[in-house]
This record gives sequence, C-alpha cells and structure tokens, in this order.
Amino acid sequence: MTRVYRSLEVVPEARRAVAVGTFDGVHIGHRAVIAAACETARSEGWRSSVLTFDRHPLAQIAPQRQPRLLTPLDEKIALLTEIGPDEIVVLAFTAELAGMPAAGFCRDVLSAGLGAGAVVVGENFTFGAAAAAGAAELAAAGRQLGFRAVVVPLAVADAEAISSTRIRRLLAGGRLEEVRTILGRPPSTHGKVVGGWQRGRTLGVPTANLDVEVGTIFPGRGVYAGRALVDGTWYRTAVNVGHNPTFHSADEQTTTVRIEAHLLGFSGDLYGKRIRVDFLHKIRDEERFDRVDDLVERMRRDIEITRQLGDEALMQVGLT
Repeated sequence: MTRVYRSLEVVPEARRAVAVGTFDGVHIGHRAVIAAACETARSEGWRSSVLTFDRHPLAQIAPQRQPRLLTPLDEKIALLTEIGPDEIVVLAFTAELAGMPAAGFCRDVLSAGLGAGAVVVGENFTFGAAAAAGAAELAAAGRQLGFRAVVVPLAVADAEAISSTRIRRLLAGGRLEEVRTILGRPPSTHGKVVGGWQRGRTLGVPTANLDVEVGTIFPGRGVYAGRALVDGTWYRTAVNVGHNPTFHSADEQTTTVRIEAHLLGFSGDLYGKRIRVDFLHKIRDEERFDRVDDLVERMRRDIEITRQLGDEALMQVGLT
C-alpha cells in the first residue's frame, strides 16, 4: 500500500530511491522515471518514493505563465499510486522552496529529508533557484552526499519528445488519439454535476453540467464521444465543450467554457455527484445553428455516432 506524506517531518527514516518531478499528467515518460526508481529500490532493498509538489512550480515562480494542469493534485496522487511506489511525498511549492539553491535542495530535502541512496529524474529535469541546475549538478551533489543520480532518457512518440507541454497542445487541438498514446490512458476531467440552464432537458437531450477544478485543462471547443464514470459504472457519453453559441451571440459569450455530458442509458439524478468523463474521440467542432431544430437534429446525430463508437472504438479502451 502506497503511503502519502505531505511534509518531510513525518517521513520515517529509511534508505530510498526517489523519483523527483512535477509529474503533471503522469504520462508514459513520467511512468518510466518512477518505474526506474521502483526497480532501483527493489534491487537495493530500499523504499521507493516519488517526490512531487502540490502545485505547478510556475504557480509560485511566475504565476502569469503557469499552465493549466492536466491532473489536479488528488488525481495526480491517485495515478501515481497506481504505479505502485512505497511512498509519495508531496511538498508545498512555497516561495522558500522555489528560492532554495540546488545544493540546499540536495542536502536538506533529498539527503537529510529522504535518505536518498538514488535520485531518479528525467533527462530534462531542472531544479534549484531559477531552475538553474540539472542532471549534471544533481550527480555532482550526489557524489558529495552519498547518493547516485539516475537519469532516464526522454520518452519519444512520433519522433518528438513526450512532455506535459506537448500533451496540452495536442489536447487543445482535439487530437485525442495522440494524447491517449502519450498518456497511456484517455484524457479525462473530473467535476461535480451542477445546475445549468436546463436547455438540454427542454430539448429532449438532458445533460450533466460539470463544475471542473479551476486551472485544469480539457479538450478544445467541440463535441466528443467519451465515457463517464458514475458510482463505479461506465456510460457511453456525448460531451460538448464550449460556449453554447446557438443561444448566445458573440457579444454575449464569456471566456467561461462549459462541459456538458449526455450519458447514454443513464436514468437518475446526477446533481451533486462527482463524476469522471474520459474524452475518446472528437466528433466535430463547436457550431452555431440558426434554428434550434437544426441543433437538436445535430445533437441526435452526435449521440448516434457516440453509440456506434461505443460498439467498436470505445470498447478498445476498456469500456465494458
């Protein structure tokens, strides 16, 4: 069972192989780093640990440049736990931590705080004040402090390095199949179902309106075939991401993007429930219709496409 610690003060003394990173998205490159730490720990008889942070470092260093998160903290912890390390250590990325020199981070956090015998990082890992240090500095510090640095080469897909930045770009463009390959799972969002305008119900296509965590990313505006997890059961789902342009003029639209999910075969009350929606295939871009009847006809076609995909492509990603 993976233990989660949120302070160095409560981490028990032990020798460890520590994987270090922000790990936003927990993509296949991240998994390779963590797997290397777990394997090192097994071979040495140490504990395997993942050291990560409660927010993206740019949220502290340069808030105006912080990216939207692929995985909020709770989801990131859940995904890291699935990999199977003995421990996950989550540190608050405070101003003090952001300004800590690389040598101090190695000494106080990795060596004294975690008892690192090995520190495992990705090839593009940077750390310390102003992110000025990298793998070479980590290795040099390790020689002084008694741990070895293990550098895992960047994972590559389609001749391009896998990174959280690349995934965000692909996701914004609705390129879900590529995202799924790089993540090793479908992209998803989690949120509580909240009240909406009730237009879907009025039109005969009821939808669940998701209130997702501020600062997280989801696919660009459009209609998607997906699946939703409600109380342990999966439902094929048609998902709209956008501004409802048929009901709002360009002047009326805001920067707020709504996520509305129509769950095929579901009957019951979703309000107040927290559900997960996986985005599997993009059906079309968001459109504005001159007549509501045209919108309804298009929505029904979207649902039928989702139903047909559910018998083929959706099954390939684990829907039963």
